[in-house]
Amino acid sequence: MKLKYKTNFVGYIPILRGIQLLLKNKTLNFTQLGAYLCFVAQADFDRKHKNFRIILRDDYELASEWNCSPSTVYRRRMELIKKGLLIEEDGVTKVTNFYMFELEWVKILAKLPLSTMQSLFTESQEEVAKEEFVIAEMHKKQDQKARQSSNNSSKGELGFSNTELKDLKDNVDNKDINTDNKD
Repeated sequence: MKLKYKTNFVGYIPILRGIQLLLKNKTLNFTQLGAYLCFVAQADFDRKHKNFRIILRDDYELASEWNCSPSTVYRRRMELIKKGLLIEEDGVTKVTNFYMFELEWVKILAKLPLSTMQSLFTESQEEVAKEEFVIAEMHKKQDQKARQSSNNSSKGELGFSNTELKDLKDNVDNKDINTDNKD
């Protein structure tokens, strides 16, 4: 499936400093890390869209805007798929661990020990799928909450409540403690 969208240079993505561990542990080289961040920046960040976490631009569009050849874009994309950071499904490329670029998650994950953060970037596709299912369920729960006040934005509440974020962080902390005790 070929998607035709113009390259997006507007907006921002939160990035964990721990992403540099991919360099330190030789999971990615410097060029691959740069390519990874550029691909992530081109994904659809809106959970309400059917193309959520899909890289919306084709190799030719990206090559034109990134000032390189389409074969370079293709090679970098294939390298990242091989490393498990991107996945090809139904003819489109998706960001595997997309939650790691969402502000709510970055705030929580930034507090984790480096050993745990490294595993989040490099864990298997099955583990990522399990986590994404949990995340999706949490977002469904959040979306189902009815708003009682008319003083709220017409866009609704898109984030987690402070209580939910604290509970999530506590769960992550407990998981980390249980993991540390096994070693």
